[in-house]
Amino acid sequence: MDLQSFHHFLRRRIVPIPASPVWRTLITAGVLCCAQKALTLFSFARKYLLRSPKALDRYTCSASGESVFALVTGSSDGIGKGFAEELCSRGINVILHGRNEAKLHTVRDSLLERWPDRRIRVLVLDASVDASNDAKLNEAAKSLETIELRILINNVGGNGTVTPLWAPLSVRSSSDVGQFIDINARFTTEITRVMLPLLIKHQPSLVLGVGSAISDFAVPYLEMYSGTKAYMATLLKSLRVEMKAEGHNVEVVHLQVGMVATERETDRKPGFMTPSPRDFAKNALDLVGCGRDEAWPHWPHAIQFGLIGIMPGWIRERVFLGIVAKERAMAKRED
Repeated sequence: MDLQSFHHFLRRRIVPIPASPVWRTLITAGVLCCAQKALTLFSFARKYLLRSPKALDRYTCSASGESVFALVTGSSDGIGKGFAEELCSRGINVILHGRNEAKLHTVRDSLLERWPDRRIRVLVLDASVDASNDAKLNEAAKSLETIELRILINNVGGNGTVTPLWAPLSVRSSSDVGQFIDINARFTTEITRVMLPLLIKHQPSLVLGVGSAISDFAVPYLEMYSGTKAYMATLLKSLRVEMKAEGHNVEVVHLQVGMVATERETDRKPGFMTPSPRDFAKNALDLVGCGRDEAWPHWPHAIQFGLIGIMPGWIRERVFLGIVAKERAMAKRED
């Protein structure tokens, strides 16, 4: 239907349209805008309310009959531990990654106590040190060649031993900058690189990346964290297209995240806007197969940051300044 026919349809069937070209243009724009908003609302409802959470099953059915494995980086606590718990509850074996072997074994024992039929392995790599250690990374991949690795969840992130988190860039050292980049950008890139051959071998397979909502916004004191998370988002989106170009059945999804009530934030309790790590992981796994390169597992985060995104810049800056002031005060209390 061309534009003239569309106007004729509206005039005869819906509402009389004034002859003025200006009015025709305005009414047409309004109708198209309403249609776009309705489509967005339908897409939101379809993704969060109407989908079946069974898409993950395609990655858990092994042709060999053996149980498949998922590698979760940064799984000694927080969101990573939540993913490990949720995967075990769904019958998937887990490889726990972290830099503290004792903490990883504590988590492993806890998981086996609750899910004794699961197979739990431990992979010790320090993201702030081993991101550039090619020998260790290749050794890690080789150690997993005998199992069926189908899922990689890139969760590791943070500031490592850099303290305080909320310091101005001007007072940071070159070592601080290097740790931020290695933990949040380079390690994710390298662990994905060395694990991809295994994921391709056992396809269909899945790669999830836990990002951060601030990768899309300007947040004071977190320029390195925000920048590296923005890098990771682009990395995963590009990798998704690359897998299609190469003809591989590897789904790649970047997960956007707002505030989560992890163990580290003792003043932050689970609630409507702050899910527990386990709830966040459950929502993320239920979104597998959504057909998007990026998704918000916790739908209140999507609304929260969607509203922030349409604010005028000066209002948005004040919002983030207020949030940062509260977080810095919380960090000082914990210190």
